[in-house]
Amino acid sequence: MNQNMKNGLRLFVATVVATSFAACGGGGGGGGGGGGQVVYYPYETVYGDICHTQEASPGCTFLESNGQRIKVTDDPHYGRSGHGSDDLWYVEFDSSGKAAVYNDLGQFQYYAGVHEFAGYVGGNTIGVGTTGLHWEDVTNGTYWLGKNGVLYSANSGEGNYGQAINDEASSEASDTNFAALNSDANKQLVKMASQKLMNEYGFKQDKAVAVASALNSWAVAAADRGATSEKDMDKTFKAVFGVQFSDALAAVKDLSLGDKAAMQDLTNRSASALGLKPHQAQKFMKGMYKKALANWGYDDASFSW
Repeated sequence: MNQNMKNGLRLFVATVVATSFAACGGGGGGGGGGGGQVVYYPYETVYGDICHTQEASPGCTFLESNGQRIKVTDDPHYGRSGHGSDDLWYVEFDSSGKAAVYNDLGQFQYYAGVHEFAGYVGGNTIGVGTTGLHWEDVTNGTYWLGKNGVLYSANSGEGNYGQAINDEASSEASDTNFAALNSDANKQLVKMASQKLMNEYGFKQDKAVAVASALNSWAVAAADRGATSEKDMDKTFKAVFGVQFSDALAAVKDLSLGDKAAMQDLTNRSASALGLKPHQAQKFMKGMYKKALANWGYDDASFSW
């Protein structure tokens, strides 16, 4: 029974989406059943987080489609006047890291320190991420300066010629690898699901919207990628139930053995996080998990704690 319960819990997200959205006449993501237009963004951070921008910019220097660094040809100002990289400004660093910045006509504009460029790591180093794997010493190097401060290698003898080298403010980008939802139809989906949560389980509006939004985001991610990751599931579980998935799994295992203490504690913590009373939180948990339990041959009415 423990393995069945574990497998059932790992299917909970699909169950929650179905009960929260399908029952409202909607559908998650870009599919049918009332699902609206989904806006997909092409760029992501080195960590795989989707950036909510349609343009290459610091912090958004990898392609969502393949995870590869963007190239100078991806910059919105590349070739805007038909001259390719000649339409971009460029930067020349000297042996001390001091930079001379020139406009697209080759006219000197100003001097700058290496620390003034996006992605500054320290010394004469600019890079991406938290380790030296994607860092670059820019001493005596030349770089195209793209829109919003993206630097692209103009060093023809280097293996990363033409690629973006810097990244900035990754923490400000979306921390989920989800396509963004902002169409009117998707907002209506969240509104309907929120109303269901308020009507059936006693949620306050702000908490209901937060839970419904998390479910809708998961649905879009699953539709976009055709699968859901452990990270997606853990994050959605936390947003939906207010507790860690690992804690819930341990509590359900204890419950299956007749020990209710952990599940009672989990329910109280979930109630506190969601702004519900314990009996409302229990009803919500059982309601969201009902179909997954049924899929494994269990009746939610047979479980109590």
